[in-house]
Amino acid sequence: MIDLHCHILPAIDDGAKNKEISLKMLAEQKRQGVKAITFTPHFNFNRIDVDRFVEVRQRSYESLMSDPQVSEMGIKFKLGCEVYFSTKLNETDLDPLCFEDSNYILIEFPMDQRPYGLKHTIVDILNRGYQPILAHVERYPYFTEDPEQLYNLIEKGCVAQINAGAVLQSDKAALRYIKWGMAQLICTDSHNVKNREPNLKEALRFVKKKYGEEYVDWFEKNARDVFKGRYVDEPMLKKPKKILGFWI
Repeated sequence: MIDLHCHILPAIDDGAKNKEISLKMLAEQKRQGVKAITFTPHFNFNRIDVDRFVEVRQRSYESLMSDPQVSEMGIKFKLGCEVYFSTKLNETDLDPLCFEDSNYILIEFPMDQRPYGLKHTIVDILNRGYQPILAHVERYPYFTEDPEQLYNLIEKGCVAQINAGAVLQSDKAALRYIKWGMAQLICTDSHNVKNREPNLKEALRFVKKKYGEEYVDWFEKNARDVFKGRYVDEPMLKKPKKILGFWI
């Protein structure tokens, strides 16, 4: 298993507050069988510039890696970030914000309303050769109310990610996206070890029971492909249809 969205790096965002919590989170990831992790601390253009963020992230990463317990876990690590959506993405060198050794960039949208310039900005990012991963897509009401919007972005080349916690809570949108093949990745988005803990193993077990082993194999293959910087295939993608006022 590979986790491509988590907030384990210490003292950098609203995730792990210190290295002790980070180590507990990593120990839980190892216990569940996670073999590789991309660290994705929050980045927001309104709070910090790219160069400063990269410096802070590197210090946090080096602090965590300096603990001998980490190397003993045998987990592979890469650096990335979770970028809060902004039209500034159009005018920014995105290489420092991408997942290490890839053109994947994890983007988070506002929770309350569809942001201005969403489609134009995402298309521009795609045209520049980057591949957006849309973070926890089950959270956005403008997608859940009109899933064709999300479908169109995926068809253009985006990858959609849902949270393991949403799967375990039987979130209606998350389960629909799995059914339609409109979620290509399941990640923990873990922040701590209490109420937003690593839970990838349990989520994939739930998917296997409800949808079959084929879906689990597909999610795991997609995660491996992203971690290695390879293209994600989407053979399961189905366009949602609205019949009698209900999306099916």
